[in-house]
Amino acid sequence: MKILFCTFSYFPAVTGGAERQARLQAQELVRRGHQVTVVCPRSGRLSSETIQGVRVVRLCRIERWPVTRISYFARLFPWLLRHVGKFDLVHVHLANIQADLAVFAARRWRRPTYLKLACGGPVGEVQRLSGVARFTRWYGYRHADRIQALSSEIVDELVGIGVAEDRIVQIPNGIDMEEFAPVDDRRRRELRAKLNLPADQVTALFVGRLVDYKGIDDLLAAWPQVRQEDATLVVVGATGEAVTAPAGVIVRDWVQSPREYMQAADVFVHPSHADGMSNAVLEAMACGLPLVATKHGATHGLVEDGREALLVPARNPNALAAALRRLLREPTLRRKLAAVARQSAGRFGLAQVVDSIERQHEELVNNHSRTRRTAFRGDRR
Repeated sequence: MKILFCTFSYFPAVTGGAERQARLQAQELVRRGHQVTVVCPRSGRLSSETIQGVRVVRLCRIERWPVTRISYFARLFPWLLRHVGKFDLVHVHLANIQADLAVFAARRWRRPTYLKLACGGPVGEVQRLSGVARFTRWYGYRHADRIQALSSEIVDELVGIGVAEDRIVQIPNGIDMEEFAPVDDRRRRELRAKLNLPADQVTALFVGRLVDYKGIDDLLAAWPQVRQEDATLVVVGATGEAVTAPAGVIVRDWVQSPREYMQAADVFVHPSHADGMSNAVLEAMACGLPLVATKHGATHGLVEDGREALLVPARNPNALAAALRRLLREPTLRRKLAAVARQSAGRFGLAQVVDSIERQHEELVNNHSRTRRTAFRGDRR
């Protein structure tokens, strides 16, 4: 199949979880013999190129707020109208306004569309775009052939705006279980030396964007209650912004892959207020890290309190601090949760996730091909 991916960023530019999934899936689909093209905004000096068999088309935009995104849509829409007909299917990662544009263009060319919603809750696509929907009338969601939801929370949100359940498929994010794997104590010490982290302190790790809904402010507020002389918090995800960190906190820049930080850490903390399905949590589980995480819609089906993680209410620094203190002070509990976390991560192996997505793609392409053939025979008669 010839597949078009629509994303808001692509490697080696700074990417979020949705774009990282797009990269993993694109590379796996190419490995299976499909042709994948990605269209996304140009970032910095990056230009269109082919990366590991994936053709990446980067469109210019005005890098000046507040017109950055609008200027990209103004370039994307005519590009889609010209080029969608070259592909068998359009797959949109992050189903916001670009979903409306892509679905409109694909319907013009009679091509099937597959949308993926990256997040649920107040910062997810459905709720965040409810105001814009007064004008778009949820065009992309109402006319897409298939919509992928990462969690039951997202399924409920889609049904709530009138999307038929038979067009929704619940498929999780995928994780490379070979890349993200536990290491022994010797390798952990080597990684801490390489990353310039304390050698002998119990280390908690946060990986993610330093924005409010990721719970970073809650974590920094909780840490003074947690900190001991032998405990350190490492925060990975800064992208140039100034971060005021309390004592015992190390702040590091955003990285393409947090694998080495995860393999060097003892505990992973995820205080987010909302998610679709956190890549960082899946990667931490695969690395055999015990978790402290918050309860919200996407948590269900991913981790269970007391099994892979200690779960606490969101926006509650005191509860977060109590769970961290317990896990940092109890190595036996850490080992117990870590073993189950690694085992549970196997449910989200990249190959089986792409198997599910590939089946959806093939079904949509085959259905549309039959429809076009039927229409053509009808026109001839």
